[in-house]
Amino acid sequence: MATHRWLKVLAYFLVIVGSAMFFINAEAVVNGNAVECDGSPMRPGQWCTRIGGESTSYDEEKKNESQGELVGYAGVGLGSLGIALFVGHGITTRRSR
Repeated sequence: MATHRWLKVLAYFLVIVGSAMFFINAEAVVNGNAVECDGSPMRPGQWCTRIGGESTSYDEEKKNESQGELVGYAGVGLGSLGIALFVGHGITTRRSR
């Protein structure tokens, strides 16, 4: 029975972490290949200047977007694994009764 509790805790953890990873990077996942600076589309050769003086090039923004997209999709995978563990836990709990 203790093993089942750890699986349930692991499932909760995976769903929470996976959801957080997805929602933090949802904009990058939804935008696809679009590169934006504060909501405005960017083209190659442009620079994005933010409040505080930080500037990034189009290529840097594109790299950041692609990393965010990858993390977002990894979050979907972790969340799906957590849901699968919940379902598996529910099936084994019912069968053991």
